Amino acid sequence: MIPVLKLPLSFDNELLRKDLLQFTAEEWTPHFNTAYYEGDWSGIALRAAKDAVISIYPDPVAENGYEETASLRRCAYIPSVLRAFQCELESVRFLKLAAGSQILEHQDYCLGFENGVVRVHIPVETNDEVDFFHNGKRLEMQPGEAWYLNFNLMHSVNNRSEKDRVHLVIDCILNDWMRSFFPAED
Repeated sequence: MIPVLKLPLSFDNELLRKDLLQFTAEEWTPHFNTAYYEGDWSGIALRAAKDAVISIYPDPVAENGYEETASLRRCAYIPSVLRAFQCELESVRFLKLAAGSQILEHQDYCLGFENGVVRVHIPVETNDEVDFFHNGKRLEMQPGEAWYLNFNLMHSVNNRSEKDRVHLVIDCILNDWMRSFFPAED
């Protein structure tokens, strides 16, 4: 099992921020998993399950597939970011952990390489006072970098800063292109 991998992809963070900053405070949807956080954790769906009741929910059994949202169509740069991923994409969203908020330690299920799903985080707004722990280790992800994290493992985030933390989160279906970034397992 590969717990974490920095992918050899990077993106222009100023252009990511430009897309992000066009959204108003009213457009953010509170995260659906209220037992897993304290404070404000919210998202903006850029790709969502068709006919989704909660647009930021990454439905693992979306019967009708995924589609881009009106929010994605407003973005100038993110479509080119998504085209860089030469694999099928499911949920794509901005996820914001507001200043002073935290995501409590938890694990997700069937959300890792071995399950055929690769969740990629691209930090857009972050700083040194954001503690992202994954599998017992603090990760330092820089803006514009692309990181795979196996969310079957325990993870938590504490935003101790006075600024919101925002990541672009992309759920990818594992294929040969994505598999080529991972070391072969014995």
